[in-house]
Amino acid sequence: MNVADGPFIFRINDNGGGPNLLLQVCQERGWREYNDNGLFKDNWNLWWRTNGFPASHYRQLKKWQFTNHIPKGSAICRKDNLTRCLKCMKKVFGTIFAFSPAAYNLPLDYTKLVSEYSRQKNGEQSEDVWICKPVGLSQGRGITLFKKLSELVYDSHAVVQKYIKNPLLIGGYKFDLRLYVCVPSFHPLTVYIYREGLARFATEKFSLAHLDNLFAHLTNCSLNKLGPGYCETKDRVGHGCKWNLKQLRHYFHQAFIPDWLIWQRISALIVLTIVSQINGVPSTNNCFEFYGFDILLDSNLNPWLLEVNLSPALGNDCDVDPAVKKPMLHDLFDLLGLPVCNTGLSLFTLWSEDAIRRESLKTWKSVDDEEPCNQTDDESYASTEPQVHSARDDPRPRTAVNVVTVAKKWRKRQQCKEKHRTVKKNCSGVNSVGVCQKDINDNEMEKPTPPRTSPNPANIANDREAGQTRKTRLKTRQIRTKANLPAITVGEDYPDSTTSRATCSEDNVRVQPRRTFNYGQKKGSMSDLWVWGNGRDWSCPKAKEGDWVRAYPHSPRDARRPDLRDTNAGSLFFNDREIRPVVTAVGRYLKVAKEVFAKNQHMSDEVLNNMLLNNLGIHGDVWLPPS
Repeated sequence: MNVADGPFIFRINDNGGGPNLLLQVCQERGWREYNDNGLFKDNWNLWWRTNGFPASHYRQLKKWQFTNHIPKGSAICRKDNLTRCLKCMKKVFGTIFAFSPAAYNLPLDYTKLVSEYSRQKNGEQSEDVWICKPVGLSQGRGITLFKKLSELVYDSHAVVQKYIKNPLLIGGYKFDLRLYVCVPSFHPLTVYIYREGLARFATEKFSLAHLDNLFAHLTNCSLNKLGPGYCETKDRVGHGCKWNLKQLRHYFHQAFIPDWLIWQRISALIVLTIVSQINGVPSTNNCFEFYGFDILLDSNLNPWLLEVNLSPALGNDCDVDPAVKKPMLHDLFDLLGLPVCNTGLSLFTLWSEDAIRRESLKTWKSVDDEEPCNQTDDESYASTEPQVHSARDDPRPRTAVNVVTVAKKWRKRQQCKEKHRTVKKNCSGVNSVGVCQKDINDNEMEKPTPPRTSPNPANIANDREAGQTRKTRLKTRQIRTKANLPAITVGEDYPDSTTSRATCSEDNVRVQPRRTFNYGQKKGSMSDLWVWGNGRDWSCPKAKEGDWVRAYPHSPRDARRPDLRDTNAGSLFFNDREIRPVVTAVGRYLKVAKEVFAKNQHMSDEVLNNMLLNNLGIHGDVWLPPS
């Protein structure tokens, strides 16, 4: 059993506890759950954590290890940081970033909040409603609404926003959208949006007369499932508090609401929000971010960004959840190039305890007495198969150290066989045992000349056989593995300079030297960090994978940008020279989408998509939820 064909091991959080749907999807793909007491204690392929990883963790990543967080990629997931980033971007780039309600970070911006409140109170405008959200809490905890500044109460860092008083209602109920976004690379920026998502409803009818009724103003499922109206059949909404986006689009079509432009504005909103934090994110590989965007539509069909979630909920609260989230996770892992190894068509062979024991028994016999390299695979397995009737009859120890030793020995024999095949293929003169005669002659020439004695045929044969064995064991060539099969080793690290990494394109696979990411690295080409250890090259990302659609770059040529690193500073952090092309491209995308929709708003989605792509001069897919 080849070490490169070992199990794909997933790890969830530090204690193994996590969302049930995530665990089910990993098991459905044939992956093996991490066990800190087993053989693979220090080896895993995918580590999924709800919170982020320390900086030192990213320095130790191997080419076959993947994490669901990018260092410093969660800045926009804190409400105060999101407010700060969007304010800065709006000052530089203007109203294209005016998709978030006016917000103030408390206590730092308290005087600005008082000034704005006083200005509106003395003016002719209607009295605004404000919403206060604690920075460190989620799932609707600690949120309050108020009209008078004297009603504001907070005991920790908080964000105060203008409340959207005219949300779009369905059957009198407020709702927002939960969209799933994947960012496998920030440099170059690559953003994917999943076609399906959730529409989350409040469980009581919307009214500004009762601001203390959170079941009418908040759409968090964790809150509304505790309300009295959750199990009731509500007008137009029905049972529960969730729809998928296909149901929502069906309602839009029934209500004669043209929604094509809404989704294009949402796509641009997501890309602009992500690019607002790109300055602080270093280049990495084998890391990705999985966001949950909460977006609200008002009565004028304008999208508003509410917040960004670092680890969107993957629970199973109602029937809509598994129907949306399980296919989404499967497509996500396919997008990232992670294998499927279930059923009889598996790419990986799952190592059970019995399989590990059988492999150690097969190779036990050769640990002390190694066989010659010119043996075929069938002969090798036949010669090392011990005759044991059961595990209890075998007196040999079956410890982890024993298995590691056996695995290393087995790996050496495999390299020896590979060397033998290469020598046999490249040499023209081959003796009876398949070893190049030229290598034998060279080996004999290197030896010191023995004293002239009468030749002994037996000694000459033994010397030649020993020279053949030593020669074929030297300079074993590196074995190339498939680019989309990240391997796992047993008790051995990959050296940075000698391990090969596969770089994938759409049509072929090429192998180039491996460069391990070093957090804070100051030297090296940026393009070396674009390619993951499994061959995913994010300088030419796919247009789609399953229902994940590329929202940026709009075309592959947008991702092939020159090295924008500030060479004077000698760091991996980028300046606004990378932000500006993204904002320009998104602005052009929005402008063309509005022009197409204004002239052809009664056309079908397919026609509008084709016209948009033709006017932009690009090929690919347009993100749009299913209808």
